[in-house]
Amino acid sequence: MKIFVVENNFSNTAQNLTVPVFSMRPETSLLRNCQNFFFPEFTQNIICGVSVFVRLSRIGRCIYKKFANRYYEEIGAGICFTAIDILQKLQAQNKPADIARCFDFSLPVSPKTLLAKEINCNSIDVHLNINGETVQKYNTSQLFFNIDEIISCISQYVSFKIGDIILIGLPDTPTEIKTGYKLQAYINNIKMLDFEIE
Repeated sequence: MKIFVVENNFSNTAQNLTVPVFSMRPETSLLRNCQNFFFPEFTQNIICGVSVFVRLSRIGRCIYKKFANRYYEEIGAGICFTAIDILQKLQAQNKPADIARCFDFSLPVSPKTLLAKEINCNSIDVHLNINGETVQKYNTSQLFFNIDEIISCISQYVSFKIGDIILIGLPDTPTEIKTGYKLQAYINNIKMLDFEIE
């Protein structure tokens, strides 16, 4: 399984881009089934952002945009964790910073998904609650590149296999997490993720 994370995809930050910017995560970064996240010892400061993801249902490469909607059937929610203290340190040293994002269980994904054919995939309400308070909220219509554009673009570089996941955009203002926090992610007011930080 491959995991793609599209970054800088909001209209106010992506205006100068001609193609989506994306990174890849290892399968070991997934945190499944709403298991609790254990704060790792190697960092003191983790931030997070909530995103919609699509799960690819067909093998494909070099996909035309007009056919992209044939390649996914499921929509879910994911939360990307970043060890921001490690990221800033490595960036200051001009070193690769993958370890700040790709560590084990840094990407909780919802165990359940919604059927893409039953919702408007270009206008999905997404929000993240921490301890019952909404800290991130947006609609996917605010994204610069939509799902079909993202699938088409990524497929020009990397072939898709069934089960691959694409997170289509993270908020420009991530939120810090701490031990004891309870996180809940929603799509169209349907609770998709519910777990705690330990």
